Amino acid sequence: MTDTLKKLAVEDSESWSLHLERNGQGRRQLKHHHHNKDVDASELELQREEDFKQSQRDAEAAAAKKRRKNEKKRAKRLADLYADPGIQEQTTHGMVIDAGSSGSRLHLYEWEPRVLRDAKDVEAAVSGRKLSFPGTETRWTERLRPGISTFSTITDQDELEKAIADYLEPLISFAESILHEKEDEFPNFRIYLRATAGMRLLLAEERARIMGAVRKLFANNTYCPFYFEDEQARTLSGEEEAIYDWLGVNFLSSNGGILQDSAGSGAVTDPKETFGALDLGGASTQISFYEPNEDIMANLFKLQVGQGKHWNVYTHSFLFYGINEATNRFEARLASGKSAEDRLVKGVYNPCLPGGSSKDIRTNIHTDENGMESWSYNHTHVSGSDYYQATLTNDNKQSDFEHCNSLVADLLHMAQNAWCNFDHRGDCSFAGIYQPKLPPQSERFGEFIAFSNYVHIWEFLNLPERASIAQLENATKHACSLSKEETIAFNNGRIDEDEVEQYCFRSVYALNLLRGYGFKDQDEIAAKKIINGHKVGWAIGSMLYEINTLPWVYEKPPHKHALPTRDNGFGYHDEYNMLNWEAFAIGFLVLFAGLLFMRRQRSDAYKYQYEPVKEVVSYQQDV
Repeated sequence: MTDTLKKLAVEDSESWSLHLERNGQGRRQLKHHHHNKDVDASELELQREEDFKQSQRDAEAAAAKKRRKNEKKRAKRLADLYADPGIQEQTTHGMVIDAGSSGSRLHLYEWEPRVLRDAKDVEAAVSGRKLSFPGTETRWTERLRPGISTFSTITDQDELEKAIADYLEPLISFAESILHEKEDEFPNFRIYLRATAGMRLLLAEERARIMGAVRKLFANNTYCPFYFEDEQARTLSGEEEAIYDWLGVNFLSSNGGILQDSAGSGAVTDPKETFGALDLGGASTQISFYEPNEDIMANLFKLQVGQGKHWNVYTHSFLFYGINEATNRFEARLASGKSAEDRLVKGVYNPCLPGGSSKDIRTNIHTDENGMESWSYNHTHVSGSDYYQATLTNDNKQSDFEHCNSLVADLLHMAQNAWCNFDHRGDCSFAGIYQPKLPPQSERFGEFIAFSNYVHIWEFLNLPERASIAQLENATKHACSLSKEETIAFNNGRIDEDEVEQYCFRSVYALNLLRGYGFKDQDEIAAKKIINGHKVGWAIGSMLYEINTLPWVYEKPPHKHALPTRDNGFGYHDEYNMLNWEAFAIGFLVLFAGLLFMRRQRSDAYKYQYEPVKEVVSYQQDV
């Protein structure tokens, strides 16, 4: 572990496990002590802060040991990939690093070279019929923790650059190992780093420092041998993440066939079948769908893949509505404003916890006089900052679905819809956001596909892949009627046992989220982790978009026979047929280049017109 990483304030699972064990014992002793005399709550809070710091140190040591153990597994995996990478000889390659809120994943892709060989190819490319499609394998993905946003706590730029260099190096070396047979072509293989909601949570100056460090590293050919320009490392807007979700889902669901609907010019108006995308990440959640009637009054994203038609897609991303940030907001709303004695000695009731369970939290989210989440606070905590601690408990025999549901519903801030309901005549989702009516199933619209944390919730509830909102509600009511032991038995190993206590809340939250979008009891959602052999997510949609913005290369076709020559009157001889062919080809290329430029300019104009302004590094199988 580097000295830099040791300084990071990382609240990981090992840290909280140790922290919870200590505080569970301490709280029982204090409750007993409280019967005899008053407890100095401020001293207790100070002790909890010291316990938290110690639990971090213990967790860092445990994580370092775990990392060393994982390094052996990783070395063997890299050796196997080096011996048999599975890449094709004639393909070209690119990489996307998905820098998420809880970790980073490098996805490696391959596709056929973007080469035009004759006039037919040129015409197909200009019309949008000729596209490049990325392929990948599950084993071409490498994962690590924590999220890159963790490094925002490092203020010294040199220290920050070293920390990020150490952090990203395993991903770079992973890609080098797979592609080692094509080392001479490394300067032609593009690498992208796209950060998502974890970075959107940060202040602008914090994002700038982290991205500045990444760009400096990737521009260093010694550190990163792949093709890189500054634009290739940045934080995606929420709407970009949502549109890449939609593109990835529809590309995988149709094996690329849906993009054939977009050949030509103008906008797509009569596609064969599209699918909606529902993404529930750690820090944000996204919804995106094609509106068949082209009636979108806001949050319209005009998507163009290659040189084809534009897709008019409704997209919206809700920051702080991902499963982890929703949990943080919910727990803070329970504890905020309460005295240290109420928070730490008596404990705060959480109806979403299984009966007989408790959870320690540490948060810097507060609430204002209107019940809204806030970063402002009027009390100096013993932490010396805006952080405070609490113990959430449920001493009853089971969870309380109705009470939990009513509290979770407040997270959607439906009261903020008043203006939207007036402004858009009721076409609103939640938190004051406009959304057109959800498209019903038809020949032109298939269904909504949910992924990421939705899949984990479906798995915990033991729902079929395709389930109705009514089925989701019934299963959630059952899961929220159990004790801690009954919840573990119900889970039956489907979800990590350390997380099962959170799944009453998570299930209730998903139910409220989907109802907030407008889904009715009879509506069905398909929760999918894999579509046609590929993992669902925005990364493949992003790569599909990016590679189709790259220039085509014209390669002169080989000639089987020597061509006749003639005297040009100045003592020189020219290849007459070759000259005619090259003139023809060059004419097409000039036309193609002109159209490329005009369409790209128009695409950028539309984009800016309509786009609203998961410890220490370790290698995990799921991030």
